[in-house]
Amino acid sequence: MAKYILSVDLGTTSTKTVLFDENLRVAASARAEYPTYYPKQGWAEQDPEDWWKALISTTSEILETSKIDPADIAGVGVDSMSSMALPMDSEGKPLRKGLLWLDRRAQAESDWIKSTYIDLQKEINSNDSDPSNFAPKILWMKNNEPEVYEKTAAFLHCNGYLAYMLTGKMTMDVSEAGMSQLCDIRTGQWSDKLIKASGIDRAKLPEVYACTDVVGSVTAAAASATGLKEGTPVIAGAMDNVAATLGLGLRHDGQAYISAGTATNAGACVASVPSDPSMLNYHHGVPGLYLVNGGVDYGGAGLRWFKALIEEERFQEIDRLAEEAGYLDDVLLYLPYMVGQRAPLWDPYSRAAAFGMNPDTSRKAMIRMIMEGIAMGVRNVFRLMEEKGYAIDEIVMTGGCANSPIWTQIFSDILGRRIILPGEMDVAPLGTAIMTAVGVGLFPDFDAALAVQTVRASHEPDTEKEAYYKDLFAAFVKLYKAVGPVYEDLDAIRTKFQK
Repeated sequence: MAKYILSVDLGTTSTKTVLFDENLRVAASARAEYPTYYPKQGWAEQDPEDWWKALISTTSEILETSKIDPADIAGVGVDSMSSMALPMDSEGKPLRKGLLWLDRRAQAESDWIKSTYIDLQKEINSNDSDPSNFAPKILWMKNNEPEVYEKTAAFLHCNGYLAYMLTGKMTMDVSEAGMSQLCDIRTGQWSDKLIKASGIDRAKLPEVYACTDVVGSVTAAAASATGLKEGTPVIAGAMDNVAATLGLGLRHDGQAYISAGTATNAGACVASVPSDPSMLNYHHGVPGLYLVNGGVDYGGAGLRWFKALIEEERFQEIDRLAEEAGYLDDVLLYLPYMVGQRAPLWDPYSRAAAFGMNPDTSRKAMIRMIMEGIAMGVRNVFRLMEEKGYAIDEIVMTGGCANSPIWTQIFSDILGRRIILPGEMDVAPLGTAIMTAVGVGLFPDFDAALAVQTVRASHEPDTEKEAYYKDLFAAFVKLYKAVGPVYEDLDAIRTKFQK
């Protein structure tokens, strides 16, 4: 009898559900979108009912189109965006919309943590405080919506909510707990010291599980709603970035990745406990490993912005122009920090900057400049990691930008490293399928599951460009340091004069 895995990837704009066969090949998939609500500037919320409806519709579509027997599904796993906070009452009902990772309303609470016990947090959790994270969001609700806080039985992440809707059990996976600011990075479990310092009620935090742990099985109610078979095992799941990293095949110390999409994330697997709070640090889905991460928060979106600005509809034409622009045609620099920057720079005031333009600068040169600038932002992340002693041995790349051969080559040239493109590009659902398959026993371990992975292509750095990009990157770092104070000046001017 064939066995299948149902993998649910809950993203910021849509949920993609993928059915994988026992060889981890895609058998069927479906997607459903939902809105984000912005009640005030800096606020971003979603209705958890929309996530549940998306899971129901995508699962129903997959079962209908694939014609498989639901009894042949060996397990279900959910990964999701991070970080967010959703308050649930004692009857399992959401008390309000969930606060997304985009939500910045908890700035005052994050600042309070920094002024009160940040040294303790960095020592125990190895992460800085940021309004996007779990604990500041909970504190915002405690301070501003006390009736919601008091009625809350448990605060959940998105994947924890869907796991609850499937199983009736409120849980949190170890990877999501890492960015909570409330867990011990060494154990992945809640830290009594951090919880006490925060003033958050320990009883409102669900139990933390390993990503592969089976936390329950599909209830009769969930089976009726989704078409799944009652009793199907459900694992704890993971943060989407953790799932994507595993889907890329990274499960050894020194393996690195670039997820080059709207935001461009870069990180590495490390076997030692991360201790640098300038990075984002949390547990991998593979026991005994951690992920150390940074990125360019407006990566691929920066090129999309310029594409719209010049009113070019086709990315194929953007690629053609970038390739036509020789790397020495116009020596330009681009700081890609268009919307502020989280790890590792932690600069909320930064904005994009183009430097070195002259009357002969062409749009094709500016396209290449933007591609180079985003790649240099990634090189800067890896530079800072290596300065902290982390090894970067091999780099795997995914995301929409990886569909551009010229841009992928630019990444390889600027990083001076071989870039590997995996055969399966939809890596978050694949990673969740791998965790589920290991969790329910379809594979004995991660190495066995990942033996089926394929490589689509690879890019080697051009040695002729090595010296040029080394000097250009040094200028990139110098430019960011030079304009840093001006970012704050511009922010002060905006605050003073803009309505």
